[in-house]
Amino acid sequence: MSEMTTNELIENRKEKLEYYKEIGINPYENGFKPNNVSRDIIKEFEQYSKEELEEKTINVSIAGRIMTKRGQGKAGFATIKDNTGEIQLYVGSANISELEFNVWKKLDIGDIVYATGEIMKTKVGAMAIRVKVLNLLTKALRPLPEKFHGLTDKEERYRRRYVDLIMNDESKNILTKRSKIIATLRNTLIEKGFLEVETPILQTMAGGAAAKPFITHHNSLDIPMYLRIATELHLKRLIVGGYDKVFEIGRLFRNEGMSIKHNPEFTTIELYEAYGDMESMMKITEELIQKLCLSVNDTLEITYQETPINLGNFKAIHMVDLIKQVTKVDFFEITDIDEANAIAKKHNIILNDHHYTVGHIINEFF
Repeated sequence: MSEMTTNELIENRKEKLEYYKEIGINPYENGFKPNNVSRDIIKEFEQYSKEELEEKTINVSIAGRIMTKRGQGKAGFATIKDNTGEIQLYVGSANISELEFNVWKKLDIGDIVYATGEIMKTKVGAMAIRVKVLNLLTKALRPLPEKFHGLTDKEERYRRRYVDLIMNDESKNILTKRSKIIATLRNTLIEKGFLEVETPILQTMAGGAAAKPFITHHNSLDIPMYLRIATELHLKRLIVGGYDKVFEIGRLFRNEGMSIKHNPEFTTIELYEAYGDMESMMKITEELIQKLCLSVNDTLEITYQETPINLGNFKAIHMVDLIKQVTKVDFFEITDIDEANAIAKKHNIILNDHHYTVGHIINEFF
């Protein structure tokens, strides 16, 4: 038998949707809030044996999306995924009502369910929940990507982030870490006496950096306006206005090239401190990097491109000295732009038209 097309699968799911309605089941139910999550259940009870769990009769309630489903006849297993991980459900006709078992038989991969039942272990020692009550919360009409290959097309992954988050745990992990990073940045700076502010996104003129802006139109004032390309100028005005420490975590917009690593809309953080200098900014930067690393990795020792790095050991060194260590070129002795250009070409460093100072060339070397 040939595999069903996507359209056929969708039509098949729509038929099940109508079936649920006919038997009095709301396929988009509300009001079922789980008391447990998969990660905590596994962490707390995985040390118990199958027999010990049978004696304890521990009841839980959980909700999640069905990722796998197997079994025919009077019993079967499903793996459901919630915000913390995955756990198995064991569904037997002897443990639930006939109506609930009819719901179970027509469930598809991608459906979201709510279940209450007893914690158990399977014959192979895997954690599971023996379902006593089963409710359909969301009938998924579109099929998920094939389980073993997942969502592998990069274009599709970036276009449909929500599906990528369902199928790829690493993508979900990255988003979770990003949230922790933002929270740690904010909390650390507030603890150090910085005031968080919001500055205008719509501006009458683009400034603060050299970039092409997005242009829009203000109807009431009948003037062109620009999405900001930097937060710098308004933050500096707050320092002028009398605030000693300010920062902003904000979205910037630059109407230039784009790639998977370069988005025209992105988030930055800028902070300004009156009476501070390069040394004080270096100390804040070191502290932020260390706290951010601990918040997402629980250690200061990481590996980047197969190189172990200990972020607990910062060393201050001038970038010109680092360049000299590697290339033997001493930019402290080079002040002529033509000489700097010639040295750059000798070291196969490609310079664009905007590299018009020795400082720019040093940056490219670095």
